[in-house]
Amino acid sequence: MSRTVGVSDLALRLPQEHDITIMAHENPDGDAVGCVVALMLMAQKLGVAHRVYLPGDTPISPEYSFLPGLEDIERGEFPKLHSNTSVYIMDSASASRLDISILKCAGDCINIDHHQDNDGYGTLNLVDPTAASTTQILFNIFRAGDLPIDATIGTALYLGLVTDTGRFQYSNTTPEAHRMAAYLQEAGVDVNRVFSLVYERTPLPKTRLLGIALDRLTLRLDGALAASSLSAADFEAAGADERHTEGIIDELRRIEGVRVAAFVRERVSDEGTQQKVSLRSTDGSVDVAAIAHLEGGGGHVRAAGFTADGDAESVIAWLEREVRTRL
Repeated sequence: MSRTVGVSDLALRLPQEHDITIMAHENPDGDAVGCVVALMLMAQKLGVAHRVYLPGDTPISPEYSFLPGLEDIERGEFPKLHSNTSVYIMDSASASRLDISILKCAGDCINIDHHQDNDGYGTLNLVDPTAASTTQILFNIFRAGDLPIDATIGTALYLGLVTDTGRFQYSNTTPEAHRMAAYLQEAGVDVNRVFSLVYERTPLPKTRLLGIALDRLTLRLDGALAASSLSAADFEAAGADERHTEGIIDELRRIEGVRVAAFVRERVSDEGTQQKVSLRSTDGSVDVAAIAHLEGGGGHVRAAGFTADGDAESVIAWLEREVRTRL
């Protein structure tokens, strides 16, 4: 039985929990990492037994390594859950990569997210597409329950906000987002330190990878589509891995005249070779989430992604056809 809940419902529930598992999507971005760390730290304050899990084995992006508790996050095989364990799934639009059969054997599956295409897969769902980030929803839960937000918890919440709003430059930067940032700064968050750690200490492998991606850049549809790709060999040559790709898509998006940016990278696993695709729409006139849905992915109107079979060039050619029909 699935139902929608509000901020106040979860604000009352969280301090009464006995055992929770906190998780987010694989290859977590700043919002996902910020959510799981902030909720983990709050659970510690409340004395709630907890575990934190992230699917996949891709290392967490080094830009976020300043957050506390990352060493306590479990990876690999999905953890076994007790029958009364509540699972808090943060910032995950789809449960397609989660073993829902396992989750159903536990207590409530609490889906907290801000993606407009979230299908309400939880037993309890708090989905607010108007929120600038999922950390903003979590912030609202903490505030509604008068739960203590100190500088450490605030920093994790701020990370999700600043990264998902593109440093307060994207269209999702609402007055509420600025008010949240002001509250967190007053709570002791050092916003300059966060900016410096996230945006001003780029690892050398990431810089090398960016160079390869820009060298492979092509403009299509009279410059409306910017596309680039990276192969497994490129990652090896740069001494990089998937965590070093974050932000590359934004360099493609910034090119003058581009309306859609596509970044494709090869992922080789025991199951074979696939292409992981990130999409951005510069002005929102092209709904990239609708394109991603065609391949089982999802996201926002302006930012989405999916995974596809085939080689990079065939995926980009398919994207070109889909974007052309929407221009």
